[in-house]
Amino acid sequence: MLILHLVLVPLIVLPLVALLRRKLYRDAAVFGAVSLAGYGLWFCVANHRPFVITVFMEKLFEMVQ
Repeated sequence: MLILHLVLVPLIVLPLVALLRRKLYRDAAVFGAVSLAGYGLWFCVANHRPFVITVFMEKLFEMVQ
């Protein structure tokens, strides 16, 4: 679990800081949102509880109907 944090956190934070320094706020927001979603998915995999996207989509479609 520690290796996951040591690898992914710098890969997310460093580009995010670089985008914010260049005043590319919209790009930083998109990058941050996508990166945090990916981080959450990898966090679940590292905890041996993989997120099954098809089950989530099925529940979402049932809620919409």
